[in-house]
Amino acid sequence: MDRKDNFDEIIDMERPWTEETLKRHPKMSPQDRAKIFAPFAALRGHSERLGEEDVKLMRSKRTELSEDEAAMLSDKLLQVKKGMTVTVVYFLPDMEDGDIGYYTTVTGTVTNIDAVYRVLKIDAGIVSEKGTVDDAIKFDDLLDVSGSEIVDIDKYLGTEDFPDVYGENK
Repeated sequence: MDRKDNFDEIIDMERPWTEETLKRHPKMSPQDRAKIFAPFAALRGHSERLGEEDVKLMRSKRTELSEDEAAMLSDKLLQVKKGMTVTVVYFLPDMEDGDIGYYTTVTGTVTNIDAVYRVLKIDAGIVSEKGTVDDAIKFDDLLDVSGSEIVDIDKYLGTEDFPDVYGENK
């Protein structure tokens, strides 16, 4: 007797879905079924290797901020305090050339902000999109700083309702 013959009678039958069965075992959507297999990685290290190649392809020149952009960044840095949770976009230079590298985003807690040495220190705890992060970020490498406690500078200084030079409210 062939193994195939054992299942000939039932192979084309539908699964018996009764109301009681559906209560105990509801049907799973295809998206939820896909999540079950998502953690499986057939090629160990493959995604990390692809990530390294993406970084090489995404290399770019350092962006010079305009005066207005630099002033806005300075206003944001004025509000950053130790213990705040911030998201920072900054330039990470390559080893070969300081003006070529890539921009990365890090979210973490501010451990120190040094206005003299112009360095922002963040405890990111490995929350970077490109691997390990040097937690000391130079102000010159910053592109943007954001956080829930960072607001418009006029609101921060309390000058939003003061009349400007021409007698109009801002």
